[in-house]
Amino acid sequence: MGLTADARAAVEAALEKEPGAVIEAVAEDHGVTPADVVACLPAGQATTVDGGLFETIMGEIAGWGEVTFIVNTPDLIFEAKGDVPKGAMGRGYYNLFGKPIGGHLKADNCASISFVSRKLFTSDTHSVQFYNKDGGCMFKIYLGRDDDRRMIPEQIAKFAECRDRMHTGQPAA
Repeated sequence: MGLTADARAAVEAALEKEPGAVIEAVAEDHGVTPADVVACLPAGQATTVDGGLFETIMGEIAGWGEVTFIVNTPDLIFEAKGDVPKGAMGRGYYNLFGKPIGGHLKADNCASISFVSRKLFTSDTHSVQFYNKDGGCMFKIYLGRDDDRRMIPEQIAKFAECRDRMHTGQPAA
């Protein structure tokens, strides 16, 4: 698998023309996967780590406070705002027992995790995006915002610290 030079050039041109485009829309327009689009983001917008860090990263996100959990499929964009609960592995799933964010996530399907910092439409965003072995997005977790729609500085700091530590392979602080 992998992008051809022509496909990479086309995706990069599309992102340059519309920097705030939805990743899944760019992927569909160019016949590539969402993970391929993330790989084409301009330097500094995405840091991707191995999906084997799934449980560690989810455990850290559980301490970040209210976030937006998003699942984007061809049929829907589902959003839930709340704290990600602590999870535990069981029966092949990473189980989240919480409200409004709860469920059973197939952690073994996660091939890569991208820490993405970019505009979405016209708003600055930071998100952690989980990609499966086929390059599809399993789900995304966007940092929360205050009543004035500003990202929460403490979450930005936790996001950056986690991203940098996971990228360099350092253990949890």
